Amino acid sequence: MIMIEIANILEETIAESNDLSPSWGEIKEYNEHMRYRYRLTLDDITSVGKQLRVLEIGAFTGVVSVSLKKMGYSVTAHDIPFIVEDKSMKHFLVNNNVECVGLDLQDTVFPIQDEKFDLIVFNEVLEHLCFNAIPLLREFNRLLDNGGRVYCATPNLACLRNRVYLSRGKGFLSPISSLLLQLQPGMATSVGLHWREWTKDELVELFNASGFHVDRHWYRQHIRGIKIRNRIVNALYTVFPALQPGQVGVFKKD
Repeated sequence: MIMIEIANILEETIAESNDLSPSWGEIKEYNEHMRYRYRLTLDDITSVGKQLRVLEIGAFTGVVSVSLKKMGYSVTAHDIPFIVEDKSMKHFLVNNNVECVGLDLQDTVFPIQDEKFDLIVFNEVLEHLCFNAIPLLREFNRLLDNGGRVYCATPNLACLRNRVYLSRGKGFLSPISSLLLQLQPGMATSVGLHWREWTKDELVELFNASGFHVDRHWYRQHIRGIKIRNRIVNALYTVFPALQPGQVGVFKKD
């Protein structure tokens, strides 16, 4: 599929998602914030393979899942129940022939048969887990067919921004105020908090312990920089790519 087709599918799907009115909040601002990352994800997945059986973990606004379906993939979208089972969100997914599964990832076991998928999209979810991720990754292993892969995009713990914050004696994860907010009744802010970030070596070791080996890994930026300061930082990233804020690993089932 050529780049212009992917771009058109993405724009169409973002517009459809923006028109939704889920009970858990307005999503247009989030989709606009994620637009560039959505495109990176779709491009990356096409490089992994075409017409695959895909499970997206943490589908949230449904943009990636629905776009992949329109691109010829067979797609199942997962998220925590109150998100994916929202009436408008579920209608959006089902109307686009995307299957849905609602599950708190801490429960670990998916009500899905063994070896059903070729690819699991685990995009910017790992850092939000407040529990040991190894049992979940081993469950991914069960769900994947022989030779199946996990596409995992997550922040880079050793990025330039974090190093600068630490050099100034400052933290870079969710502030204490967010932890206090999360304790209030009815709040579900755990889905927005970064509980843990990973270096490349830690990420590879984590997946190795769960029955995977690294197929590919690279660093990336989340946004396009156009200001002069950003151009200087971009030049630094060219020389030292491991300082970039994001990382992606494609991990293959052993």
